[in-house]
Amino acid sequence: MNKIILIISFLLSFSFSVLAEEHADAALEHANTALAEGKHGNVGVLAEHAIQAEKHAEQAVQVANGPAKAHIESGIKHLHEAIKLANAGHGSKADQHLETAIEHLKAGDK
Repeated sequence: MNKIILIISFLLSFSFSVLAEEHADAALEHANTALAEGKHGNVGVLAEHAIQAEKHAEQAVQVANGPAKAHIESGIKHLHEAIKLANAGHGSKADQHLETAIEHLKAGDK
């Protein structure tokens, strides 16, 4: 019986880490796209991708743990700031927050 519980626990933790990784990867992809668009002056598209990145990061953080969770949470804060700044028309400041968010998302995806 203990072996069954151990196996089930392992499978559940493995599936949660895979789910977190998928969402973290998607968040990172959208954040990178947002940054590229921001560098081209497309602030509206930057905001759209940053919003998608934030949504995926919020899903990833729900199943992450330890240092990964802390990094994803920090990434979410910077994505949120990037969205606010982009919506206010401050593309270069939004880019700075996106760069920091990307660093945290990468660190949280390891």
